[in-house]
Formats: sequence, structure tokens, C-alpha cells
Amino acid sequence: MIKWAYLRLVWRNNRGFAIFSMVFITLFQFLILYLVTTFDTMAIMSAILDQLPPIMKAFLQDSFFSMLTYDGAAAFGFNHPIVLTLLVITAINIPAHHITRETETGTLELLLAHPFSRRSLIISLWTSGCLVLLLIIVSALIGSFTSILLFHHLTGGIIINLLQIGFNLWLFILSIFSITMLIAVYARQGIRAGNLSAVFTFVFYLLYFIAQLWDALAFTRPFNIFSYYEPQGLMFGKGNFLVDIIVLGSLVLLCFGLSLRRFNRRDVP
Repeated sequence: MIKWAYLRLVWRNNRGFAIFSMVFITLFQFLILYLVTTFDTMAIMSAILDQLPPIMKAFLQDSFFSMLTYDGAAAFGFNHPIVLTLLVITAINIPAHHITRETETGTLELLLAHPFSRRSLIISLWTSGCLVLLLIIVSALIGSFTSILLFHHLTGGIIINLLQIGFNLWLFILSIFSITMLIAVYARQGIRAGNLSAVFTFVFYLLYFIAQLWDALAFTRPFNIFSYYEPQGLMFGKGNFLVDIIVLGSLVLLCFGLSLRRFNRRDVP
């Protein structure tokens, strides 16, 4: 059962950074398409690639040159490290703060002393995270749609592709949120839960890129969550949207179920 008062509490505690992320990411979509419209990006990208070693040049060539089109630039706006970092920070902070840190301060024990079951708390917290992350991504989509209307031409194909990218991104970030929640219900310290989740995300992000350069690590790709978020592939019809959402959706539900089971059994000092 969802407690709407608790959803409002989670939003109130996280709205500052969430609103900042919404505004920043929305403006970032405008900036990327403005740069593609205004500057000679072909010459800039070619100059950058010429300075790189051959192996890096081969790795980055497709992603760099996809940015030369409006479609590719719009997709890149959802895959930029700054955008992903803001979303990951939000996804990590919500469960780390509202489970382990509130356990340390005694707030969680006070909440559970009221007619508020553990099951309702976890379900309400998970729902809150889903809605906050969805709100940020929807604002990014609005910014992307608006900037394409201003600087280019918005077609039905672009709309469908961007909606797929947005849903793929939501499930991807939600998987990090659910993994953090699972870590948080086991951890005894909020800082430890947040740090472990951040390290987990960074290691998989680094491994994802190394595996594309080093064939010896290619076997890790199916086990890496970053392999199932491919905005530029979806934009140009090279991605597998169904597989991506099935894998990420299954991971989200698995972590949520395990978190619910563990939290019902753990002690809250």
C-alpha cells in the first residue's frame, strides 16, 4: 500500500536537487542542438579524432559522427556523462538517505512506530524514486522536443525514437536506484550504502568502455547494465529496445523484491 504523505516527504527532501537536474538537463538539450546548428561540427569532430590513437579513433568514430546530425545530437544529449551523473546521484541519494541515514538518526524507527508497515514504507519509497526520476527524464524529453522544433524539424519517427530512449533511460537509472535500495537495506550506514552503489556504477561504466576496446573482456558485456542502455543505437535503428527493457525491467523487479523481503526481516535499531 502506497502512503501518499510519505511520497510528499520524499519529494520535499529531494526536490532541490531534482529541480536543478530538471532545469540543467533541459537547457543542456537546447545547448547541444544549438551547437550543432551554429558551428561547423564536422571540422571540429574531425580535428579531435585526428589527434587520437588509432584504437580510440575507431572506437569513438561512430559516436562522434552520429552527433553531426540533429537526431544523433538529440540522442547524445541523453547519454552525456553529465546528464547520467545527475540522474545517478539522484538515484543513489534517495534510498541511501531514506533508509540507512534515517535509520542512524532514528527517524525510520519513529516512522515505523506509527501505523506504517515496513512493506508500505519500501513500496512508497520505491514509488517515490520512480516518480522523481521519471519527472527529470520527462523534462529532458520536453527540452529535446522543443529544441528540435526550434532548430530543426520534429517528425513522428524522431518522437518515437526519443520516447523509446527516454523509457530506456528511465529503466536504466531505475535499475541503479533499485540496486542502491538493495544495498541500503543490508547496510548499516548511509554513507557506506551510497559509496558502494557509486563504486558499483563507476566500475561497470569503466568496464563497459574497456570491454569495447579489449576483446578479452568482451564476455562481460551481457552482464553489464550499461550494455542495455543504447540511445544512439535506438535513434538510428541499431538497438534492441525489447531486449533492453526486458533485461533492465527484470533487474529492477528482482532488486525491489529482494529489498522488500530483506527489509521486512531486518532490525531497525
